[in-house]
Amino acid sequence: MFHPGAPVFHEGSKGYTCCKRRVLEFDQFLRIEGCTTKDRHLFVGSGKVKEKKKEEGQDGEKVRCDFYQTPTQVIASFYLKKIDKAASSVEFVNDRDVRLRLKTEDGKDYEETVELFGPIDPEKSKFRFASVKLELTLAKTDGTGWPVLKASDRHTGEIIQSGRAGFA
Repeated sequence: MFHPGAPVFHEGSKGYTCCKRRVLEFDQFLRIEGCTTKDRHLFVGSGKVKEKKKEEGQDGEKVRCDFYQTPTQVIASFYLKKIDKAASSVEFVNDRDVRLRLKTEDGKDYEETVELFGPIDPEKSKFRFASVKLELTLAKTDGTGWPVLKASDRHTGEIIQSGRAGFA
C-alpha cells in the first residue's frame, strides 16, 4: 500500500494529492494508510541495462571525478577500482585534451577524451595510478582559476582566485 501522489501541507491540514483524507496532526499524517496497492515492489530499478556510453564506460561503468587546484596546477582524480595499470593508458593529446583508456582487473572498460576548461602544458603534466583512482597532475600554462574541470561541465558562477593576499 502506498500513495502515488505528493504530500500536501496546507493551512494546518496534511494529506496526499491522490486521496481526500486530511488530518491536522503530523503523527496522524504519518499513519495514513496508502490508497493504492501494487502486487510487487521493485527496490533496485527496472533491471534494464542503460546505454550511456558517452558519460559511462563501454560496460556501463560510471567514473566519478573531482579536482582541486593551486596557482600552477590542477590535480584531478578519476575514481575507478582495480585499474589494470599495464592495460590502461593516459595520453595528453594537446593543450586542452586528455585521452583516458582505463581497463579494470575484472574486465570493465572506460574510455573518454576529456576536454579541459583551460590550457595545460602536456610536457609538464603527469599521471599516476593508485588502488582506487587515476590521478592527473595538470600543469597550467596561465595562472587563472578553473571553475570546472571539463569544458562541457556547467559553471557554478564562482570566481576562483589564487595567490597571496597583499598587505597595504
